[in-house]
Amino acid sequence: MVGDEETVVGFSLAGVQVLHVHRQKKETLERIRALLSDPSVTLLMITSSVREELGPELELLVREKRLFPLLLTIPDHRGYFPAVDELERLVRRTAGVQVVIG
Repeated sequence: MVGDEETVVGFSLAGVQVLHVHRQKKETLERIRALLSDPSVTLLMITSSVREELGPELELLVREKRLFPLLLTIPDHRGYFPAVDELERLVRRTAGVQVVIG
């Protein structure tokens, strides 16, 4: 789980063990690179605000990664929702169907 301090603390209280508080772009990108290459990591959650801040550098890492871990963008502690629903985009790209909720 990669995100701001408040969100990371919440996930640590819920029992998530692999955590990174985003403070500096370079440090966070290095940590994400390590997590993406770790075969024991199957899901990597990142807050939408951190993903937006990391921008094209993160997208390049995502394009180079193997099938797992799945990178899932989640709202941060403020409840911000990204303009692009990453889960919907992933399902559409992988399964070729559009997910409609509601």
